[in-house]
Amino acid sequence: MYPRLETYSGFKLLIRDKVFLPGDSKSFSIMEGLQESCKAVCVVSKRYLSSKWRDYELNMAKVEGIKDRGNIRFIILILMPDVYNGTYPNKVADLLKQDCYLEYPENERDYEEFWEKLIQKISQDITDI
Repeated sequence: MYPRLETYSGFKLLIRDKVFLPGDSKSFSIMEGLQESCKAVCVVSKRYLSSKWRDYELNMAKVEGIKDRGNIRFIILILMPDVYNGTYPNKVADLLKQDCYLEYPENERDYEEFWEKLIQKISQDITDI
């Protein structure tokens, strides 16, 4: 994700587990990151769905998107193949209903099209905000 979005497409990424400073409050770091971002891209994997921070992160992203920016499209979910057609928590299901997601392809030949769609979705939504 990093090379595709930052190196080749010029977006600046804030990756939660790589940039937050040790000792800082995790909840404060999440909110600060969301407030400084033009978009929130969330990779929905089995590990993410089992995270105790999942609901907090999605709630804060929704608040940032709807309340502060007037646009739920602030959030883009990337559904990994291991969670396709699974049972999703309400917070994730709400965003799926709003068409705020892309499915990461299982087939390697579809990767290029996926990245083009993601870059377009990020760019288009940034100009709409």
